[in-house]
Amino acid sequence: MKRFLITLIALSSLSAVAEEAVQTGTPAVLEAINGKKIKAMLQRMEDDKLVFQPVKSTRDIPVPASKVKSLEFFPKYDETAVGEMFAAGNFQGVIDAVGPMMDEFVQYMQIKNNVRDLCLLTYNSYKSLNDYENASRYAQALISTDDEALQLTGQVGLAQIALAQGDLERAAQIKESLPSDADAAMLYLTAALQRAHGDPKEAIQTVTDIIEQHPNDVDILSASELLIAYCYLDMTGTNSVISTNSAMNTARQVKNMYAGTAVAVNAAALWTKLGGPDVEAAQAAEAEAQEAERAAAAAEAEKYRAEKQAQREAEKAAEAAAAANANLTNNVTTTESE
Repeated sequence: MKRFLITLIALSSLSAVAEEAVQTGTPAVLEAINGKKIKAMLQRMEDDKLVFQPVKSTRDIPVPASKVKSLEFFPKYDETAVGEMFAAGNFQGVIDAVGPMMDEFVQYMQIKNNVRDLCLLTYNSYKSLNDYENASRYAQALISTDDEALQLTGQVGLAQIALAQGDLERAAQIKESLPSDADAAMLYLTAALQRAHGDPKEAIQTVTDIIEQHPNDVDILSASELLIAYCYLDMTGTNSVISTNSAMNTARQVKNMYAGTAVAVNAAALWTKLGGPDVEAAQAAEAEAQEAERAAAAAEAEKYRAEKQAQREAEKAAEAAAAANANLTNNVTTTESE
């Protein structure tokens, strides 16, 4: 009897400790496919199963991802500041601000949630920093979603990473695995592979096909037009018509036409690297000087016109005065003769 009482006391103590245990995990609101919502602490993904704990419980519950309609996370970051950093090309600042937080969320991207756009931003930041390990990880997360546009972005991204690392065979394999209706993306990767194989002229022709056939596919179109800038750089010195200015002007056009996109930010970086700001400043200074010359010439012409007008008015006034004097003299003579 005494041993039984001791056991009960021990179990009660363990139970109390369990209740007081600090719950860990990623807080979220889980919505089941039947519409029911619960507050949960997400633990991990195990293949296609989501493991979570209900709030105030330390019991792991696995559930098929297909049974979860959506997840709502509670990200804490300055959205405006992060957007401004990205637009300014401060990709490391973006990663510093949201990277650790997104590393908690990224494994759950296959389930519909409210931070997929932030996942895309993080992916683009890693890729722009040439951090291909993390960029590949986020690209795979995009591919895991049920969003066809995000899936395609992830696939094209993995191919771009393979090209950047010199793995042309891998890039070609990814290209062949694209959906049959992803014509623009296939053409883009064809052009990128052509450039990688040392044929920038052929790549430019392929991009021309993209422009003609897929003018409304903004994501692929912008990346394709930026690819032309790099093709121009490859051709510098091999063609009397192509120069660094060709690449710089193309990058500037992409920067301006697709403002606010990741491609535009990278185009701006290339434009800056090629000396675009200096050229633009010189052009602005020349335009200002020409405007000043035009203004000075216009002022001189106005001065000349005013002087001539004043001279004509003075002459008219003198003529009128002379006529008046002549008339007065005639009147006086006439009066005297009478």
